[in-house]
Amino acid sequence: MTSGRQVTFFTFSRWSLYGLLCMLLATSCSVRNYNSSKPFPYRTTINLVGKTPEYDRLELQTKLQDQVDDSLKTRLISSWVFFRALKNPPVFDSLNIGRSKIFITNLLHSLGYFNPVVQDTFYIDTVANKQHGEQKRVYTTFTVTPGIAMRLDSIGYALETPELQALALKSMNGSLLKKGEPYSDQKVNGELDRLLAIYRDSGYYKFSKENIYAERDTVVAALIDPTLDPFEQLRLLDSLSKKREKPTINITIRQRPLKDSAHIRKFYMGNVRVYPDLSILEDSVPVTKDSATIQGYQFFFNSRRFKLPFIATNIRLRPGTAYSQRRYYRVINTFNQLGAWQNVDLTLQERYDSVPLLDAVLRLYPAMKHSLNVDFETSRNVSDFLSQGTYFGLGLNFRLLNRNAYREAIQTSTNARFGIEIGTHLVQTLQASLSHNIYFPKIILPKFLLDWFPRKTEGNERTLARRTVLNLTGAYTDRRDFFRAPSFNTSWGYEWTRRKTRASDPDNATQRWTKSYVLTPFNFEYTDLHKTDSLRKLEEAIPAYRFAFNDGMIISTVFSATAARQFDNDKRLVIIRGRIEESGALFGLIKSLELGDLRRFVKVDAEVKHYINRKRSSWAFRAFGGVAFIYGKTDTNGVIVKEHNLPFFKAFFAGGPYSMRAWQVRRLGPGSSTIYDTSDTTRVDRFGNMQLEFNAEYRFNITTIAGVKVNSALFVDIGNIWSKEYQNGQEVPEASFKLSRLYKDIALGAGTSLRLDFEFFMIRLDWAYRLKNPRYANMNYGWFQKIDIASGQLQLGIGYPF
Repeated sequence: MTSGRQVTFFTFSRWSLYGLLCMLLATSCSVRNYNSSKPFPYRTTINLVGKTPEYDRLELQTKLQDQVDDSLKTRLISSWVFFRALKNPPVFDSLNIGRSKIFITNLLHSLGYFNPVVQDTFYIDTVANKQHGEQKRVYTTFTVTPGIAMRLDSIGYALETPELQALALKSMNGSLLKKGEPYSDQKVNGELDRLLAIYRDSGYYKFSKENIYAERDTVVAALIDPTLDPFEQLRLLDSLSKKREKPTINITIRQRPLKDSAHIRKFYMGNVRVYPDLSILEDSVPVTKDSATIQGYQFFFNSRRFKLPFIATNIRLRPGTAYSQRRYYRVINTFNQLGAWQNVDLTLQERYDSVPLLDAVLRLYPAMKHSLNVDFETSRNVSDFLSQGTYFGLGLNFRLLNRNAYREAIQTSTNARFGIEIGTHLVQTLQASLSHNIYFPKIILPKFLLDWFPRKTEGNERTLARRTVLNLTGAYTDRRDFFRAPSFNTSWGYEWTRRKTRASDPDNATQRWTKSYVLTPFNFEYTDLHKTDSLRKLEEAIPAYRFAFNDGMIISTVFSATAARQFDNDKRLVIIRGRIEESGALFGLIKSLELGDLRRFVKVDAEVKHYINRKRSSWAFRAFGGVAFIYGKTDTNGVIVKEHNLPFFKAFFAGGPYSMRAWQVRRLGPGSSTIYDTSDTTRVDRFGNMQLEFNAEYRFNITTIAGVKVNSALFVDIGNIWSKEYQNGQEVPEASFKLSRLYKDIALGAGTSLRLDFEFFMIRLDWAYRLKNPRYANMNYGWFQKIDIASGQLQLGIGYPF
């Protein structure tokens, strides 16, 4: 066996036996509280046959499973650890098989399949049980042949009201019914909902879905009529020889006869009354002291708590304009998002004059203006990389929130933190910080630049929130015997979120993109490090400390974007995030800054997460990649030195409860180098200019104890970091990223997890092993080196790792 490998055949066999035992336990199922004289459903299976595309097969299989009668579904209740139990199974009734076949057939008809075939078989298996009597288990199988999927041919609009017909024809490009696409009732209902939204946004306040319907052509539509005799279906199909292989259907949107003429009358906004500072305890008819008219809105108020012009600019229902349902909801959402009000109520009342009018009353109930949160925290730091021993940390945090600064719903947050670490010299570390953030509920820019930002509504997207953020932070760290480091940070940035107003795929109403953006044009960070003689001596012994501990100035611009999309009725979620930060491109042209403390670099990273949710389990995948290009210079005692690495507070790192869990935080890499693995530097933090990482988890439920969900997971982490490192004046090639060395440099860890879910937070205990350690890249590429039962790494985390 290769030197350094600690895996024996006995160990491997023992682990395999444990894994096999766990699989057997996981698949075992006990039956409780059953009638030994009656058969009960034990397993129901649906076999889907036909030429349905693979992706559609999975989705269709799930939908068909949901159509099975409840009395035939097997509901397993998780017991302690891996055991599952079937409790109180119902008595089997063959009539429920017929009911299920009807439900399945109706579903297939609604999805556009005609002449589907559903066959069923079942058998009873008797299992002996000495304690509770024999079990008569019923196994049921449905074999489903969906048939040929019908596709849309022509789509037309024939509404009797000219204005409604004109609106429908004008919006045809946005129709959810496209020629050649598969037919389904859900698509037709989605198109009716789309038209209804257009009409209500155009002033037709009382128009409802009952006023329109979709008419299918009589011949082909009969083919998917579940009440039609099968022989009649065959006759109709023969009459359509050209559509035998590729049947199509025509859809026409029509208008039902009117029962109330008000449904097709256009409503306009009448009077708009606003009560900006109501109390929850006030009567339905509030008593106010003052009134004013601003921009056509009538205000009734008790105090000068809010600036009335500010409120008026956020009300989009202008008197005299046509009613818009979209603007109605936008008013409610806007005032809810501002945060200065705890409750928002907007009511409409019909009034008929020369034209139909809607009088609006906006009632705003202010939230508490100030709130103060005080948090106390403790921590334990064992053998950090500057010293040996155990330290206990005590921290006190204060947060003061103002929800209505300057009477314009501007939020300010003031945070203060004071902490100490108690060690050898009683107080080993002293930390203090003070920050103040101001959140303006709008984009503050000159008008010619403001047009660059997305407006409230563009096409089928809308902006949920736009705000400007100002940050001011000062911090001070005093590490006794090593350094003192005052630091300052300030930034000015913008945040906004966009969301589509309708689904791009009508078969899935929840499928939409939500996009969030953060642009920080100006970000300034400065750390002034004052070293002690003790730290300078350590720098001589460990050259890496010269990089880790130094002054740093960052003058950067940051842009990040996050997009999230839901699929399959929340069963799948995809999140994509990208971020780019540039420092020193402009200010680095000043020589005194370029050769001084200013750090010049471009840092780019991206992340993709994909979640697949099931009833009792889920899959989670994450891919992350980041790289930095450093091009700064430093004047060191008259010698111009080119910078090769990021400042330590901007660098990439791996390990810990949220990254490569088989390694401690900042203990992996760089690459497959061993420059940090000597006996006196094993505790040095490791940083990189590049990082690649891939994580996968299979999460599953175990049981529930006293209301606390006990879950688990099996996971694998793959990745590493890379940087430019020098030893004795020579570059270390194993530390730099090279595609030819990727297989050697990559690290792989795997393990399992125990998770206690308290709903509002989750405690996670991960236990991971280093299956491939690049530290031993010269020995079988690092596979299975120094592995035994006790060599795993325990990680404690809060929440999911990704």
